[in-house]
Amino acid sequence: MLHRYLILGLLMDGPMSGYDIKKQVHSALGIITNASYGTLYPTLHKLLAEDAVQMREVAQTGRPSKKVYRITDQGQREFLEWLKRPAAADQVRREFLLKLYLARNLSAEDLLALVMARREELEATRKSLVNERDETANLQEAWVVDYALAVCQAEAEWLKQVETHIIQRKEFEVRR
Repeated sequence: MLHRYLILGLLMDGPMSGYDIKKQVHSALGIITNASYGTLYPTLHKLLAEDAVQMREVAQTGRPSKKVYRITDQGQREFLEWLKRPAAADQVRREFLLKLYLARNLSAEDLLALVMARREELEATRKSLVNERDETANLQEAWVVDYALAVCQAEAEWLKQVETHIIQRKEFEVRR
């Protein structure tokens, strides 16, 4: 359902192809959501069937025509109504946390390696976000990037505590 509003919201800024939408999601919104072509195109087709968007084909030299979508008045009304409603509770699903929860089956060394790998991944994400923040074009995008940076910082601090706990207590050895 959120992909519907993601697409409508992006089209509020102007017409886009499916490829342009995917690129925008990856570059500007990748920190808060993801969307594969397998999700975007069926959603675009549904929006088209419901008259929330319109599509026109643009001829390209030596390539198939490009389908460019634009939001309709009906789509704009739907999007603005959705935007005004309170947001649903966040659904946090993280594979790392699931692995950490089930980590009682790992040795302390393996568990430390898992946590350290997560810290390295988080640091790479943080660096990418800092670069993105420097290139942010609008205030709303800056807020989202700042939020993601704060989440990264909080998780990094928490991971340090987890590492310290693992080192201090060897209770995470394989239980048999």
